[in-house]
Amino acid sequence: MFVVTYHYMMPTEKTKQYIMLEMRAIEIYLEHGCLGVEIYRDAKDPRKWMELNRYKDREHYNEVMTSVDADPRLKPIFDEFITLFEEKSQPEKNTYFRMI
Repeated sequence: MFVVTYHYMMPTEKTKQYIMLEMRAIEIYLEHGCLGVEIYRDAKDPRKWMELNRYKDREHYNEVMTSVDADPRLKPIFDEFITLFEEKSQPEKNTYFRMI
């Protein structure tokens, strides 16, 4: 299993807009082969979010991302998504392999 996480800060007043965008984006990722997407909100700070995307392995991740990046439906979603972040806050991306 290969997991990609994204951590970011989102103003609480933009939560509804964020969730609507995520739902549209998740649909596209799943269509292109992503095994699953989970969205978490920090229990102590409602501005903090974590997105977790699952893939079979790094090769599968690369294949899915190539396909997703070529999908014209994603760019407008991503462009709007970027406008929601708190000022000077960019997503932090990490990758993990499941070992056990």
